[in-house]
Amino acid sequence: MSEQIHNPASEKEKGRVPQYLIISILTIFGIGSQYFSNLSYILNQTVIQNGLHISSNNLLMPSTLSNLAFAFGVPLGPVLTKKLGLKKNYLFFVLIFLFGSIISAVSPEIITLTAGRIIQGFSAGILFLTILPLSLISFPNKIRNTFLFMIITGLFGATALGALFGSVSLTIDSWRWLFYLNGFAAVLCLVIGFYALPKNKKQDNKKADKTGLFLYSLLMIVLAFPLCNLTQKGFTSIYIWPFLVAAALLLVLFIYVDLKAEKPLVPFRSLKAAKPFSGTVMAIASHLALVIAIAGINGFLRNNLDLPFVYITYFWLWFFAGIVVTAVLKTLLYDKLGAGVLGFIGSLAVIYVSAEWRVMGPETSLALLYFQVACLGAGISMVLVGGALGTALAGDIHQASMRSVTLHSIRNFAGAVISPFIGWFLMKQNAVNYEGIRESLSQDDSEFKLQIMKLVQHFIGEGLPLTTAKNMASYELVANAKRSAVLGAYHQLFTILLVISVIMLIASIGKMVTGKGRSLVQKQTRVLLPAPKEKDLKNSVS
Repeated sequence: MSEQIHNPASEKEKGRVPQYLIISILTIFGIGSQYFSNLSYILNQTVIQNGLHISSNNLLMPSTLSNLAFAFGVPLGPVLTKKLGLKKNYLFFVLIFLFGSIISAVSPEIITLTAGRIIQGFSAGILFLTILPLSLISFPNKIRNTFLFMIITGLFGATALGALFGSVSLTIDSWRWLFYLNGFAAVLCLVIGFYALPKNKKQDNKKADKTGLFLYSLLMIVLAFPLCNLTQKGFTSIYIWPFLVAAALLLVLFIYVDLKAEKPLVPFRSLKAAKPFSGTVMAIASHLALVIAIAGINGFLRNNLDLPFVYITYFWLWFFAGIVVTAVLKTLLYDKLGAGVLGFIGSLAVIYVSAEWRVMGPETSLALLYFQVACLGAGISMVLVGGALGTALAGDIHQASMRSVTLHSIRNFAGAVISPFIGWFLMKQNAVNYEGIRESLSQDDSEFKLQIMKLVQHFIGEGLPLTTAKNMASYELVANAKRSAVLGAYHQLFTILLVISVIMLIASIGKMVTGKGRSLVQKQTRVLLPAPKEKDLKNSVS
């Protein structure tokens, strides 16, 4: 594939835009649009719920199935690229993504919105490993470290901008325009890709393992139902646990088949060495940390701080600022320090944030939260990108694509599965905490009466009659109990985030111990010609 990238020097002579810039645009808008949609959807669910007149439980289905579809498409990208050719594969699935965006934008009800999100997720998953490897090798060697700036600000930035624009959609009470932005990005990719992508031949020598593909497809189908209903029904439901058990068995069988296959869909064997394994753990753990952190802090901002939407917009703007800082540092320091050292620093930042968030309350200042979310964005992006790139460049460079396929397949699968579990965990812990608060108040009558008395006196002092003051006091006590219960659930979720950040730290240390690894910018070795002999010099002078 590297032979199909035009020489940047020749392009400069012709006055053309460098190929690596074009490929970067196709990467950011082709893949980043899905990340943008995911985060904007998380934030503006209230607007969508009111617009489509549906229950909050139904809102989980589009995002859950879109994430599963994305995870399903990731390992298929390289397979279809070899079969169809890069240009044809890229343009075809960008067109599919455009159709999904239009369907989502004009959806009159939840079923069509879900269908549109599934189409978006699957096509973006295919595009992920279709264009991303090409993006790396398109950068000239002497500036290849700037690939890190592009990938971090572009893809992580798309995540941050999705949250930012989702906050804006809350402010203006409108959501369809976000999917029209997706459509605009797809049209841009179609036009640029049609004229700029190199024409390449099909590379399909051996077909991918059909048994593995069948098992992987069946695994996703079996997982879809329980993940969509887990939050509402819980683990003990007959509609949930049998499907999860079947999915676990299918997953084990799929891994076993792929380990034995000559041409596996997900080449798990490529990660058996210590160096790529530690990088994989860094990337997966940081991806899970990102999912957990976003779910927890978004809920805290909405339920416990009750911020105006404009302040939520500022919050996610600081998240993006942290990502930009990491992009600069990563670009300048990756080749000097390596993925392990930078991952260690990023893990410490996430540990700090998670330790603070597991004890924070409504009195927390906004300025401190802005700083902490910037640290979160910087830390997670530093660990995730370092782990992913460190895994790809660890070992035989000819197997880098295999290691990348395995890592990103596992990472996106884990991220798709964990999201519904987070929703179930928060709902369960909230209910448990609330019941605990109610029991503690009912068991200690003196404390309960004291709190009621203080609230009644407060409302009477504000000029309310006694009966109204008592009713308001009871309502306020229940509301405070509910806020305390949900805050406790978020604290428990941030405790899980702390555990995962420690895993990130340990994996980063493992990456440090196994060596810095291959640099992005390779030193060019000069071939020195032998010095001419003295006789030859005399003869040439004469």
